[in-house]
Amino acid sequence: MKIYLIGMPGCGKSTLGTKLAEKLKYEFIDMDNYIEKKACMFIDEIFEAYGEAYFRELETNTLKEFINLDNVIISTGGGIIKNKKHKEIMNGLCIYLDVPLDVLDQRLNNSDTIRPLLQTKTVYELYDERKDLYDYFSDLKVSNLDIDLAIEKICEAIKWKRFW
Repeated sequence: MKIYLIGMPGCGKSTLGTKLAEKLKYEFIDMDNYIEKKACMFIDEIFEAYGEAYFRELETNTLKEFINLDNVIISTGGGIIKNKKHKEIMNGLCIYLDVPLDVLDQRLNNSDTIRPLLQTKTVYELYDERKDLYDYFSDLKVSNLDIDLAIEKICEAIKWKRFW
């Protein structure tokens, strides 16, 4: 089984994904890190040098590389949902990590990570643009304010195969 984690920047996809992969004995892949290593550039550098459209193309190509993987948790970039065709490529359980915007805003303000789109927009503006797409993509919506509870909920859903 393949599990994709989607959600806003700072929602905890990588943190939750790492712990969930450990519990399920799955491989964990942080898609942004994967793209950075492959491109030999940080995400913000890719945006600056080539633009968002180029980065989104890298995301699409990376998703295609992952099609035949199994027993893996994939933490996607926050904007993976901007291309509706990605839903067809993401052949697995898609979990939306939903975190209150005030919590996201606080996390992002305390983060050292440069997030290109948040240089020109607020987290609230970004969420307004994306909220319907997150719902469209998701098979399961989880609040991850408590990581242990989120992992339990996800494991229960997998156990009972409730979402596919």
